[in-house]
Amino acid sequence: MNTSLVNTAAGVIHAAMEQGRSLPQALAYALESAQLLQSPESAAELYRLREQLREALAGAGVADELYREWMRRAETAEARVAELEAERHSTNEALSDAAEQLRRDRDRIATLEAERTGLVADRDAQIVEWLGKKAREYGYSNAEKRAKADAVARMADKLSRGAVRRPHEDGYVSPLDHDYRFGRDLPEMPRG
Repeated sequence: MNTSLVNTAAGVIHAAMEQGRSLPQALAYALESAQLLQSPESAAELYRLREQLREALAGAGVADELYREWMRRAETAEARVAELEAERHSTNEALSDAAEQLRRDRDRIATLEAERTGLVADRDAQIVEWLGKKAREYGYSNAEKRAKADAVARMADKLSRGAVRRPHEDGYVSPLDHDYRFGRDLPEMPRG
């Protein structure tokens, strides 16, 4: 027995009697108007619909909570995006400064390389000139002096054509090249 339903029916009957209705038909009409006279199926349907409404309202509360949570996350994400954009700008500025410094360094290196090439050419010209002078000093009076003069002249010619390279200029390292100062520093040779 549903006590709240009985109490509701009693309240409807009491209100109808206070309005001057006393006939059973008038009391039944009051109960029907209050929707208290229903078939079990329609009552069950009404109960089911009320439960669905209650669940929907509870779901609306959950939906509101989810909405607030997603809005909070969206605000957090927007703040993070703004932070990353600010960081990107500072990173771009740093990269721009670094790129500019690299350009200046590259230009400076090119200038120094050009100066070095000029200095090496001047030095080589001085060496060629000196070797030519030495070759003339030896003169051509006897065979030994002529051989020395020819050797110095050939050396000056090779140097002027660029045939003489500084050690390791082309990346090749001869097994004969070493910086040993004394014989004891030489590597051990296998003895057979």
